[in-house]
Amino acid sequence: MRVPGLDSGPRRFVIARALSRSGDTVFPIGLAAAMLQKDFSASDVGVVMGASLAPVVLLMPFGGVILDHFNPKTPMVVADVVRTVLQGVLAALLLAGPPPLWQILVPALASGAAQAFFQPGVSNMLRQLAPDRLRQSNATVRTVESVVSLGAPALAGVVIAVTDAAAVIALDACTFAASAWLLAGIRLGSGPVAAAPKFWGQLREGWHEFTARPWLWSVVSVFSLFGLVVFGPFDVLKAVVLIDRFGASAYAWLISGFSLGAVLGGLLALRASPGRPLRTGLLTLLGFTPLPVVISFDLPAALVAVAMIAGGAANAYWAVMWSTSVQSHAPPHVLSRITAYDMIGSIGLMPVGRALTGAAAGYIGTATVLSMSSVALLVGCMALLLVPAVRTLPAVQLPRGASSPAEPTSNALEARDA
Repeated sequence: MRVPGLDSGPRRFVIARALSRSGDTVFPIGLAAAMLQKDFSASDVGVVMGASLAPVVLLMPFGGVILDHFNPKTPMVVADVVRTVLQGVLAALLLAGPPPLWQILVPALASGAAQAFFQPGVSNMLRQLAPDRLRQSNATVRTVESVVSLGAPALAGVVIAVTDAAAVIALDACTFAASAWLLAGIRLGSGPVAAAPKFWGQLREGWHEFTARPWLWSVVSVFSLFGLVVFGPFDVLKAVVLIDRFGASAYAWLISGFSLGAVLGGLLALRASPGRPLRTGLLTLLGFTPLPVVISFDLPAALVAVAMIAGGAANAYWAVMWSTSVQSHAPPHVLSRITAYDMIGSIGLMPVGRALTGAAAGYIGTATVLSMSSVALLVGCMALLLVPAVRTLPAVQLPRGASSPAEPTSNALEARDA
């Protein structure tokens, strides 16, 4: 597979990300189907899926320190190898027969822990591989991942139809193994000296750099609330509402429509070069706003599909603008830690939002919850556009010593440290 416009290292990285994305897409399908085939309850499935997120949130700051302190490639390859073994063990346990629930929970928790030492390094590694083509590289990664998301669920469906659903988890293990092999073959420049990091001091340094940039912490703070009141409820209710209304098959096609939109959004981000990427990205993200409301109405599937495509495109375009801005403006030596704080803020409240969705829908109604999600997204985006540091953040870092409303100069940061 050749990715146009990228050299060997970035190309291997993009393919590795695509393989990991395909595994991430099919794993929940395979796990749920395999556990239900083995007579586990829906509650058991939810417990296992939710359990894997806890170590990610708890350990990601330490993963950020490790990935900043050492060459990020090595911890990422080790994390992929560990997840290869864990997914292989989980697949074997499920193929052998119904295991006790704890034997499923342990690999899920350990896999989440491994992810915490992988994910913060993605931005760092891409920045090293393509420092002069960050926007194009992020857009390429997002587009390729979205293309994979279109076909991976269909492949999982075929595997489940012809064999045991646990075989899908074995395929997921293969994607981690392939990702580890591809990443191991990438050459990076020499990293920092591999001495033992001082975790608490480096965590404080990363937190200082994170909070010193108003554009960064304000966006993450708002998106933390989005996880609680927008994306958490939407993730749950879109499946419940659309499957009930159109059936599981039509729902799968609608999700593919969202992935198709993400492909279009990634391609648009590949061609566009806005001078104020966060402002443009937030204005584009408003295209996601109608989607929860559209789902709440009893509309034909074709109209829902249009909203899905538009929402997927808006979400993907914003994701590229945000990732590129973080990679361009965050200091290289703390990028993994900043990415870790970003991810924790973004996903930290999402499980709470998912857990409370059922009770909220039962109390005020599903349509009201979805409408509130749309309103919250609109209000949050408009609020961020009123923040000068967000609205005026330039597409490229200013020269050293130049002042900007987007972030303090290095002298100001040094004075604050003193």
